[in-house]
Amino acid sequence: MEKKKLAPGIVAVQFLVLISYSSVAILTLLSLYFEHLGGSPRQIGFLMGLFSLAGFLFRPLGGWILTKVDPRKVVVTSLVFLLLVTAMHLLIRRLDWYAAFIRIVHGVSFSVFILAALLIAVLLTSEEERAYAIGIVSTGFMLPLLFIPFIGEVIIKKFGYFPFFLTAIFLAAIPLVYYFLARIDLPRFSEESRARSTGYLRLLLQRKNYLIFMLTFVFEVSLSSGLAFVPLLAQGKPAMRAGFFYTFLGLTAVLMRVYGGSRFRFWGSPRMILPAFYFLTAGGILTYLASNDFLLALSASIWGIGTGILYPHLTALVIEGVPSLDRGKVLSLFASAVDLGFALGPLSFGSVSNSLGFRNAFLFLALFIFLSSTGLILIVRPFKGAR
Repeated sequence: MEKKKLAPGIVAVQFLVLISYSSVAILTLLSLYFEHLGGSPRQIGFLMGLFSLAGFLFRPLGGWILTKVDPRKVVVTSLVFLLLVTAMHLLIRRLDWYAAFIRIVHGVSFSVFILAALLIAVLLTSEEERAYAIGIVSTGFMLPLLFIPFIGEVIIKKFGYFPFFLTAIFLAAIPLVYYFLARIDLPRFSEESRARSTGYLRLLLQRKNYLIFMLTFVFEVSLSSGLAFVPLLAQGKPAMRAGFFYTFLGLTAVLMRVYGGSRFRFWGSPRMILPAFYFLTAGGILTYLASNDFLLALSASIWGIGTGILYPHLTALVIEGVPSLDRGKVLSLFASAVDLGFALGPLSFGSVSNSLGFRNAFLFLALFIFLSSTGLILIVRPFKGAR
């Protein structure tokens, strides 16, 4: 096994994503602040959901911007907005239009930043190295969840909300300062760019694209359902603690992307997609069977293997063969599939669990993952070599 090398600039992009997402991750505890302000569950849910909804709705425009503007300029502009809007959280005193405005601007800014960062990672790498590079960059989404919300909770309990917001602002400032210290050189676009970029609808209707978007949707529905409902499965059972699930899932996914991406020769091959979905299926079945911390941690590790493989592979495959001018748009459509699946997963899982119960719903989820992934990959075949 040869160890692969990362293209220059990938580590810088990964650090930008890691610290920027740390600022976003600590603000997942905003629900506590909104409750402190007297918000009802409905108000809190609405304001927390606005972040993702705003990002989802702005994705297409963000992709179009990236066809016109150097992604490095988009990154630094987004980082400035992220710092400003994070600081503006200090001024939220009640749950009104201002709080909604802040959540929308924050969601849009982070959405555009991630699109631009992913596009830079794509432009810096060859197709053979792309899944590995995207895997490294995407560890920036997993690592903060292992410890940042915990730190935020400790700060709130010991010092209050003002230091909590100052911590979020500090985390938002670091990537902006780092950007001006790091050097990220992009290959020049050959100005064959008299060619017009392809329209969104045409890109969406291309067979390979929409099938990968559907696979991405299935993946995100599965992942978000597990993340949202494992705590309720473990609630009231002394032998099970939901924290084990998040820790082992995150650590396994990061290990797969860092070690697997650098060591496995077949990393990046479409042949890995179906086995990854089967790992998610097995994870769902094990979660259904889990009755103690050991089984819950084991199920999370199985989930983590599938999660570690799928995001970087699906991202790399959807970009494969796409002209430079269209990559920002394709990435924005891919990110929209991620957002939509992540939003609808808990909603659909909750509806199923109302009828079947939480534990049986995980068995239903495993069946859904198995049938949908098998049908899309083995029957419809979105890419060559899927078998």
